This record gives sequence, structure tokens and C-alpha cells, in this order.
Amino acid sequence: MIKKRLILTLIAALALLTGCVRTSPATTSTPEPTQPATNNSPTSTPTHLSPLYKSHIFVGGHGWASNVDQTIFYNTRNFGEHWLTVTPAGLVTEGSGWGTASSFPNGDIGWICRSETESSASFYTSTDGGREWQTTDLDFPCGQISVINADEGYILSDQGVAAGSQFVSLYHTADGGKTWDLRFEHDPADPDDHGLPTGGMKNYFGFLGSNIGLVGGYVPVSGSVYLYRTVDGGTSWIQSECQNLPLDENQETSIDKIIRINATTAVLPVRSYLANGNSVTYFCSTTDAADSWQYVGMLENVEFLDFGSQLTGVAYGQGKMFHTSDGGLTWTETTLGLPPAVTPISLDMINDLAGFLIATITPETLVDNRIYMTGNNGKDWQPIPGNIIESTNMNSTP
Repeated sequence: MIKKRLILTLIAALALLTGCVRTSPATTSTPEPTQPATNNSPTSTPTHLSPLYKSHIFVGGHGWASNVDQTIFYNTRNFGEHWLTVTPAGLVTEGSGWGTASSFPNGDIGWICRSETESSASFYTSTDGGREWQTTDLDFPCGQISVINADEGYILSDQGVAAGSQFVSLYHTADGGKTWDLRFEHDPADPDDHGLPTGGMKNYFGFLGSNIGLVGGYVPVSGSVYLYRTVDGGTSWIQSECQNLPLDENQETSIDKIIRINATTAVLPVRSYLANGNSVTYFCSTTDAADSWQYVGMLENVEFLDFGSQLTGVAYGQGKMFHTSDGGLTWTETTLGLPPAVTPISLDMINDLAGFLIATITPETLVDNRIYMTGNNGKDWQPIPGNIIESTNMNSTP
């Protein structure tokens, strides 16, 4: 018990006292990853198993998590030591719905959207960590969600995929999801796409601020990056580029996420596949709200990653873990600090030092998982109890 309290006290202090570094990383060539130190010992294993799959924990200790198919949602008030089940009542019916999307700008505000048909959805919002939910019926299907604050946000609604194209529409709310206005829509009968092509898969969508947003994804065109930016709330779009990105003419790329640090700063991982079968992730950075991106560095065979600041991040792939303190210019292997006998499946970095790792003992199903925390940017990981508490006081108010 004493050890557990000391760990939680440490992580709380780190989260409260450590700020995000804002200075731009250097943009020179990337050395080989540094080999791991030999003084790290394997981390002890916590006893509690849970379906926690992906977490979003914030400074102060409040946070959210979900299971792998987003049918169960959880909220923590103490850095992941305990998790209260806070799933909206309308999501508990298994086998219904067309897909679920969610977004959590802090540990109290949660937006969850579930498509019910090809042209309708149920939208749930909470401002108290899931204790109470407000429900709104939408007349459009869900898609990726980007929350600006408790009142303002966007949904990139998926209109369908065909022959390498993905048609989308963009909706905006200024009253917490009660009403929505259409900002942008692909029309099959109108060739004007307002700068955002119908071609290509739109894997990532998010807004840095009220009006500046990004869409990233994949298109089967060698030597290019599928990345588009809006500065007018989604009405029009223009292609964005990463300067000095070392692609050759035969490389195709994919953007699966963009890591927002603040309204002006973000990290852009660009994935590509090499002729030898390996993958490579290139890292670009912006400090001017994505008006420009600068190439920083690269790392091979990354499966998932996260950055807690512009300069500090953690990456995992093929059984190895790395961390960076210079924006991805160089990477140091920290595999010896991983917990034993589990497979890492997701990362959630709070800031320069503090973050959370979820790992599983059942990689086939991803239902028997454990949660760990770091206080040194992924050099090693300590177990968190991760106790699940079933809620009996959930409400969903129309």
C-alpha cells in the first residue's frame, strides 16, 4: 500500500510540475537509435486484469478509457488506480449500431457518437466524467470527432467509400452537440471538392483550434503525403507539406494520427513501407498551427507511439520500445524497462515525463490487460492497480 501511494504521489507531482517543451527540434539527418542501457530491470506485474484498451489521462489525474471495440467506457479520478464504468445507457446493447467514435479533450468532458443507420446516429455528451450523459439524435452518421471545448467541436461524417475514394461531410456545433451546422460536404454531382479530394482514405481528422483543422490519410500515389489543412472552420482546404521529408519517388505514405500539443504545436508521424519489407515512420513538427511542417527524424518498424510534448515521445514496435527527447531526431532503446510477460498495445503520454502504457496477456482478444505508468518518458514502467468499479448510478438524459 505504501509503495502504491508513493507511485501515485510521484506521478501526480510529475503531471502538475512538468510543462510541455515548446522549442523547435533540430532538422538534421537522423543517427541510428541508441542501444539500451543495461541498468534497467524488468518491471513487476500487477495482479488486476481488465478490458482497458486505450486510455486518455490528463494532468490532475482525471481521465477516460475504453475497451477495444468501444462498447464500454471508463473514467478515473486518480491517475488510473481505479476506473468507474460510465458507459452511456444507449451503448449497452451489443450487436446494434454501425460503429462508435469518441473524443475526450480533458478528464471530465466526453463526446461519444454511435451511428445507428447510414443516415442517423446517437450522440452522447458528458461534462462530469460520465456520471451524467446528455443524448442527442443526429440526422447524419458518425465519423471522427474533434472537441475544442465543452461547447465547440466537429464531426467528420463518413458518407461512404468506393474505388479508392472516401466521401465525407463536416459538421460543427457551438452548443455542446445539441445542434449542428453543415460546414462542408462532398457532392457526387459536383466536381468542386473545395480543396479536400474525394480520393484517398481519411484516416485522421482533428482541429488545433476553433478554425484550423487537419485531415490526413492514405492515397496510392508514390512520393506524396495525404495531408490537408483548413483555416476557415472546414469550408475550404489546401494541401499541406512537410519540408525536407526524405521520400523517394517509389514510396507511398500513410498518416494515421497527428499529435496535438497545443493550438499551434503538433507532431506529424508519416508512415511508409520500404522495399525490404520494413516500415519507417518519419516525424515532422509544426509550431505555427500547421502552416508549415519541418522534417525532424525517423524510426523503423513503429507499431504505435505518442508524444507528451513537441520534443519528448515514446514509440513501440516489434517487441522494442524507444524514447526521444529531441522531437524524433534521435531515439534511444528502452526495451529493458518494459514490464515482463505482456504485450504492449497502447500509449498515452501526458507531458515530458509522465505517461501510461496498456499491455495485454491475450493479444488475440485484447481483453485481459494491465496498465502501467512511467515518470521518465518511457525508460521504465511501474504497475497501476487499474481496478474496475461497476457504476450503479449512470444516467442518460435526453
